Amino acid sequence: MKKSGELFSNLEKRYAELLAKEALFTEVFNNINTAIAIFEVIDKGKDFVFKDINKAAEKIEKVKKKDLLGKSVKEVFPQITTIGLLDIFKKVYETGEAENLPISLCRDNKISSSRENYIFKLPSEEIVVLYEDSTKLKQAYEEIKICEEKYKDLFESSIDGIYQSTIEGKYIDANPALVKILGYDNKEELIKIDIPTQLYAHKEDRPRQNNRNRLFETKLKKKDGSVIDVEISSKVIYKNNEPAFYAGIVRDITQRKKFEEKLKFLSFHDKLTELYNRAYFEEELKRVDTVRQLPLSIIIADINCLKLVNDAFGHSKGDALLRTCARIFKKCFRKEDIIARWGGDEFAMLLPLTTQQKTIEIKNRIIVECQKAAIDKNIPVSISIGSSTKTTEEKDINTVIIEAEEQMYQSKLTESKNVSNAIITSLSKALSEKGIETKNHINKTGILAMRLGRSLNLSENQLNELHLLSFLHNIGKIVIPDEILLKKDNLSESDWKIIKRHPQIGYNIIRSSSNLAHIADAILAHHECWDGSGYPQGLQKEDIPITSRIISVVSTYDLIANGRAYKQKVSHAAAVEELKNGAGKQFDPYIVKKFLQIL
Repeated sequence: MKKSGELFSNLEKRYAELLAKEALFTEVFNNINTAIAIFEVIDKGKDFVFKDINKAAEKIEKVKKKDLLGKSVKEVFPQITTIGLLDIFKKVYETGEAENLPISLCRDNKISSSRENYIFKLPSEEIVVLYEDSTKLKQAYEEIKICEEKYKDLFESSIDGIYQSTIEGKYIDANPALVKILGYDNKEELIKIDIPTQLYAHKEDRPRQNNRNRLFETKLKKKDGSVIDVEISSKVIYKNNEPAFYAGIVRDITQRKKFEEKLKFLSFHDKLTELYNRAYFEEELKRVDTVRQLPLSIIIADINCLKLVNDAFGHSKGDALLRTCARIFKKCFRKEDIIARWGGDEFAMLLPLTTQQKTIEIKNRIIVECQKAAIDKNIPVSISIGSSTKTTEEKDINTVIIEAEEQMYQSKLTESKNVSNAIITSLSKALSEKGIETKNHINKTGILAMRLGRSLNLSENQLNELHLLSFLHNIGKIVIPDEILLKKDNLSESDWKIIKRHPQIGYNIIRSSSNLAHIADAILAHHECWDGSGYPQGLQKEDIPITSRIISVVSTYDLIANGRAYKQKVSHAAAVEELKNGAGKQFDPYIVKKFLQIL
């Protein structure tokens, strides 16, 4: 802040000259912002009377001129003698030399205002006081100091970069955050760089002066050459109506941009296969459905037996099958083709400028690639494919899709059945290889079950179901860990919970095969008990399918009499005794009776 002498050092001559000129006195006196009070000397300088004050003085004093005129200073300010102002008035009156004096005025025993006073004598011997209320100035000064401190704290501790730079492109100042964001060792090192050529990823990325005063995104180069995405709020600072420098805030948004790109990718892509999703496909379909893209071909593909793979081997294997098919599609199609996951196990491909013959060649290529691929030895990669081509503008694109779907469904009728049978056969073989279901047990169970079925006068359809059931009733055990199935020690409670899942799993596997689905309920019920104590549904008596009741008796007998890797065999007599003990509880008593007769 300027000292009093500096503040008014140039005023004496200016006001003296102006006041000496009568023509200008009134205008200057009434319109200048500086307060002016004119005093007439009385009693040879012992007191001074208010002769005139201007509007600025009225505002500072919060009084009207008419209330002061003719009154002495002592009358208006009784305490005036204690602050030395009258002494200064008298000195100026006697010596004719100007003085300046800062004072604080009190009203009601409180400081009412602080002033900077400049006092001089006119040739007419009147005393003139020029003064300003400095209370508000001091308050403003204190507020400025506080703001400066806050700005300094913000500048130094902000996690965003803050800078000032010349219009040409040199840093004037930069805070620690900007130094860190740009990977420099210190501010001095950063300030040396040329912003247009060394900072921006491309020189044209730096906005022109007339394109500042806004928030913009761009790419900057760090010291190590790596590029980051930033958001800059930039402002042109003017001095004397000329651009002086830039000031701005820089925020590193690299992670945010990556997240946005990921969100954008996910909004248009299927997360599992990373192919386009259906929403994107349908938008692209609208875009390319034009005369310029004809012939426009569409392929619809469906993975055979995906549900069976999920049920039999778990969803991780099903996901692997989906990803394998996606890789095959990417390999077989061009970059300009649109490949999308259409639904759970369906895919759709959009092929602009592709003839029907070329589409057939692509379909054949996919089939060949599927034959070469495999998830493991038990899971073949099989896809049913249909296609159609739009060759004229008049043909509705939705009709093309329907034609491709119908062709795909026709293919699926035979291919899916073959794949399902192949998978189930491989599952049965896998059970045998693990020692869970030996070939000898399956054969014996089948023979005994058929003999028992005939003795019970089952129909041919029931006998056929029984035959299939003897081979497949334990198919659900394929997903039970070997360490549980082959465990020789007593099973824990958690082990039993896992074991008891296998009828449901077997039911899911078999139900997915159209030619085996009719025995799914019997597989689900083959561990139900006559008295209702079985699992998984707690069925009892005749509510349990008869084929399930037969398999329960026959399979249990063979397991007891012939043993397994995890269970010692016992004598025929002991096995028979166990069946008798279970009759009416675990087993249908009539079926046990008939079985013992045919043994």
